[in-house]
Amino acid sequence: MNPSLSRRQRFWAGFRCGAPVMLGYAPVSFAFAVSAVAAGLPWPVALLISLSNFTSAGQVAGANLMAVGAPLPEIGLTVFIINIRYFLMSLSLSQKFQAMPMAKRLLAANGVTDEIFFLAVQQPGQVSGWFFAGLAAGPYLGWAGGTLLGGLAGAVLPHALSSALGIALYAMFIAIVIPPAKKSRAVAAVTAGAVLLSCLFRYLPGLNRVPSGWALIVCAVAASAAGALLFPVGQEEGGKAV
Repeated sequence: MNPSLSRRQRFWAGFRCGAPVMLGYAPVSFAFAVSAVAAGLPWPVALLISLSNFTSAGQVAGANLMAVGAPLPEIGLTVFIINIRYFLMSLSLSQKFQAMPMAKRLLAANGVTDEIFFLAVQQPGQVSGWFFAGLAAGPYLGWAGGTLLGGLAGAVLPHALSSALGIALYAMFIAIVIPPAKKSRAVAAVTAGAVLLSCLFRYLPGLNRVPSGWALIVCAVAASAAGALLFPVGQEEGGKAV
């Protein structure tokens, strides 16, 4: 980032960088809100979830658990497990924020998503707080705006159409997983293991009585642990660390 740029120029440079993400987030959050309202959540609650969480997978899981009346510990732990990847992303981004005060780092952490993280780490040198603010502002507005429109639409759309739009969320998750799974045996194996465990919790007598939130936690942790043991990162075929 050019240090000669003013704060306003840095902000708008970040905003332009994040504009494509903003356009991509809007339809996804729209589908989330429609699905949440169809599940029984009031649209203001769906909007509040997007404003305070800013995460697709965690929001979908949390909203579904809220809709079925799951206990708060189950909801909290489920969302925590799903969003734990942001710890690693924020830790990596901290190397780009070395000149930023701690208070601003904590504020910036609220804008970390997969796509924003990718765009931020691609920037040469240090990333200024104003650039990152602009980078996160567009996607945040797109996410919140899509949720608002989806919530209002979900309140008037027929239930059959609302349920159909909810499928778009799962299509998005599939689209995210399939490309890396085709390139990496480790990703494919972990994904297949998680799917298998999910099916066992869904259809096997006894296991199908486990609440969906706890089942999701067990599947995610077990599949990730198995992947870490079977496919350790940082090793070459010869077994030497890189």
